[in-house]
Amino acid sequence: MRLSKTRNGVERHATMRDIIEKVPIPTAGVALALTALGNLLQPAYEGIHILCGAVALFLIVLLAAKAIMFPQLIRDDLHNSIMASVSGTVFMTLMQFSNYLAPLAFGPAFALWVAATMAHLALIVWFTVRFFRPFKLHEVFPTYFICYVGIVVASVTSPVFGMQALGQAIFWFGFACYAALLVLVTYRYAKHEVPEGARPLFCIYTAPMSLCLAGYLTTATAPSLAFTLILEVAAQILYIIVLTQLPKLLCLPFFPSYAAFTFPFVITAIALQKFLTLLSASGFAVPSI
Repeated sequence: MRLSKTRNGVERHATMRDIIEKVPIPTAGVALALTALGNLLQPAYEGIHILCGAVALFLIVLLAAKAIMFPQLIRDDLHNSIMASVSGTVFMTLMQFSNYLAPLAFGPAFALWVAATMAHLALIVWFTVRFFRPFKLHEVFPTYFICYVGIVVASVTSPVFGMQALGQAIFWFGFACYAALLVLVTYRYAKHEVPEGARPLFCIYTAPMSLCLAGYLTTATAPSLAFTLILEVAAQILYIIVLTQLPKLLCLPFFPSYAAFTFPFVITAIALQKFLTLLSASGFAVPSI
């Protein structure tokens, strides 16, 4: 009986170890989407906010366990430009978690926000050195937006800690990076074929403009209605373009890049919500729908 229990215990342990070993880095992208979705739906129902945060935390714990138990696998993944840039979603998720934690423990939450922001800045520096020297156009993908523009999540989450001034500076940095990358990534798509496993990444196109808009509206003391209107129109155009490709992308076999079907659509909704709030505050009639 003891032997049987031991064997079962070993089998269960081995199974959990196998699961952790197979957790891909894009899991953090799903966690990011869940934390953002929880914040979006919190006014409607607090339970959704808590549930989304709990599931996202579980996914991040799995990924952290893999980094501890199988560090070589993580290092191997980071040799790939897609995985390396997607790793930014880990820090973006931690920034969101800091807002979840702030009402319970402000000090640790602020420390987490600062650490995640600094880590994302370090990622930008390391990624630039690692993948732009030498530069290879065919290795450029929409995931580059995550690495360079994703730090604007720090802008969106900055008011909780009274760091709007820093958040605004981060927004302008991310927006400048986005302007350059939009040209670069689009040019890459025009010049080179995209591997099947990377095709779902096209959905990321709808994320950075909306993220920048959300970051701007969160940190600007007197947001320009004209500027926000331009950003929102551009964000919705990109959103529609992505939607036209979605039926074809959903017919592809499953890849970890399916994570691109999550956060980009959530942040588009968040940006639209903030924009409509601004319109309403400016005296424009906003339909309840």
